[in-house]
Amino acid sequence: MDEGHYCLSEVALFRDLSRRDMAAMAAAAPMRTVATGQVVYDPGRPVSVLFIVKTGRFRLHRVLAHGRTVTTAVPGPGAIFGEMDLLGMRMGGTWAQALEPGDLCLMSRGDVRSMLLGDPRIAMRIAEQLGARIADLEQRLADLVGKSVIERTAHTLGVLVGAAPASGDPGPVRLTHEQLAGLVGATRERTTTALGELAERGLVSLHRGRIRIRDRAGLVALADGAARGDATGGRSEGSNDGDEGFPRS
Repeated sequence: MDEGHYCLSEVALFRDLSRRDMAAMAAAAPMRTVATGQVVYDPGRPVSVLFIVKTGRFRLHRVLAHGRTVTTAVPGPGAIFGEMDLLGMRMGGTWAQALEPGDLCLMSRGDVRSMLLGDPRIAMRIAEQLGARIADLEQRLADLVGKSVIERTAHTLGVLVGAAPASGDPGPVRLTHEQLAGLVGATRERTTTALGELAERGLVSLHRGRIRIRDRAGLVALADGAARGDATGGRSEGSNDGDEGFPRS
């Protein structure tokens, strides 16, 4: 099995394909390895391309008029994103940047039409994934409005380690405080304060360039608002106090 074939074989979208179909698909989807921080889509240089994530996580974000950014999605292994009108996917002013080293498979518009939309099994899974993306965006917007910075920080860390077995060590989250702040939708200073409180509660431990999760269950509970009766690193309603996403009027 060649490397391109192996790339696609790990993606749930293609799990029902035969070996022959997979080989044909792999030939149309060259793999690209990217480094942490690398920009993989620049809205200033738009191109019609579908990215299929093999490994790593990517941050999709927009730059607002006042210079701050808002994260719209964090696609991980098996996810798709990109500028592909055939699937109703438009990047517009959205940037895509690697949060960690990863591998992407790329598909052109013609290949998407003939190979993805031509197979009802794949088309159905694409529709399911796009529906999940909309639900995730709605939740992200609701969190910006209704959750405190510490709750959003706990939720974001929970998402980043969510793929690991519940009983196992998920490994460290390799992000700087500034990178995490961009995902949370807050200033670096407020995110650092929230991380400090999470560490004081014994939920995480902080290291240079990485954050280790110590209590995932407690992190999830906090993200769901279980501690709103306590001090939570600022106003519980203070989602827009210096945060990214919704500038104050």
